[in-house]
Amino acid sequence: MTSIFIFAGTSEGREIAEILSQKGFSSTVSVATEYGAALLPKAENLTVLQGRLSSAQMAEHLSQKDYAFVIDATHPFATAVSKEIKKACALTKKRYIRFARETACAPEPETESLFFFPDISSAAEWLQNQEGVIFVSTGSKELPLLTQKISDKSRLFVRVLPAEESLKICADCHIPQNQIIAMQGPFSQEENERHFAQSGAKILLTKESGKRGGYFEKIRAAKKLGIRVAVIQNPEKESDAEAGEERFSSIKELLQRIIGEKD
Repeated sequence: MTSIFIFAGTSEGREIAEILSQKGFSSTVSVATEYGAALLPKAENLTVLQGRLSSAQMAEHLSQKDYAFVIDATHPFATAVSKEIKKACALTKKRYIRFARETACAPEPETESLFFFPDISSAAEWLQNQEGVIFVSTGSKELPLLTQKISDKSRLFVRVLPAEESLKICADCHIPQNQIIAMQGPFSQEENERHFAQSGAKILLTKESGKRGGYFEKIRAAKKLGIRVAVIQNPEKESDAEAGEERFSSIKELLQRIIGEKD
């Protein structure tokens, strides 16, 4: 049975794992959190590893089997993790494939209320000089830096995953419980409108997460409610790919590559 190792930090990663399992591959899937592990399907030929790994720990796991491919399906904003995976693959001489979510979005017709930033730090500096409630839809990991810049926590209404780790970060950053929405996305435009209105937000903070991440639905909801939007741009660029690196933004094409070799 052909073995595949998948770093699955996205819904696409989980989908890839499920399809390969159904196709008879033996898959080992690495996720960072207990919540991520709970979202994976249950199957005899699918093994789940939970917890964040260093490149040395990754290499140790990769050395335990003759994996035909290592699929990096981590989030496009998790560039540090991708570097660690590449390092581990180089150490163990495993074949690395990057599934890179397509986040480049054609601009909406009206873009005067969109403000783009290269990272959370520059966005936070801009936000601290603005007025009104900020609806934070970038997850919990950026909250520590954001709250360092914005001392008035009453301005921050956050939406995070319903996971213990996420809620702990919110508590550590002193976000009041009545300013937290703990739900799994992506969300429809109507759900976004309801959440934004509930918070009284004047500004939305989001990532350039593409169609799969519900980016359009957030932008359209903000536009309808007259809310300005601060967008953190995707840090992963096509030019960052190393020579000879295999990259796919289509699950179908990635699966054709792997299943085709098996056949």
